[in-house]
Amino acid sequence: MKSTDQAWSDDLLLALRLREVPGTRIGEVLAEVQSHVAETGEDPRQAFGDPKQYADEVAEALGLQRGRGWRHLLSGLSWAHLVVTVVIGVASFLLADSLWGLGAGDDAAFGVPSGLMAAGAVVVLAGCAAWIAAATRREPDDTVRDPRTGEDMARLGRWQLAVLIGAPVLALTLMLLGGLLTR
Repeated sequence: MKSTDQAWSDDLLLALRLREVPGTRIGEVLAEVQSHVAETGEDPRQAFGDPKQYADEVAEALGLQRGRGWRHLLSGLSWAHLVVTVVIGVASFLLADSLWGLGAGDDAAFGVPSGLMAAGAVVVLAGCAAWIAAATRREPDDTVRDPRTGEDMARLGRWQLAVLIGAPVLALTLMLLGGLLTR
């Protein structure tokens, strides 16, 4: 599948998720699109139109409401989600600040020793990650599976996972190095 076809399919997947189409049906729709493109060589945009409009058609055929967008998605979040998000943001800032302080030989925010602040921030972030993992397991499995192979069609690729892990690690390493350069 060409990268432009994959980008169209990714847009369709997101649009279908936002319309709360069940994962099994999303897998079927994506498989139909991929099969059509493979057989005809036709561009998915020409064959199926705009991904959002096609997602609306699929949702309507299932009796679901048309796309309600991000506002609807955000309405499903609880106060716990908001609190965890804020805690992650603050702990991430404190970790970055404490790493800079470690490199510079200074205290972290609020005069707390940098090593202690870094350790505390890591513990808080690990707790938030555990909370997110537990919350994810409680939700019903609605994986987008390819009906032809049974494979997960929405899993992260290796490079995506590497970026998700590598970017924060690189940023935190640069904070430590930046602090070292200020000595």
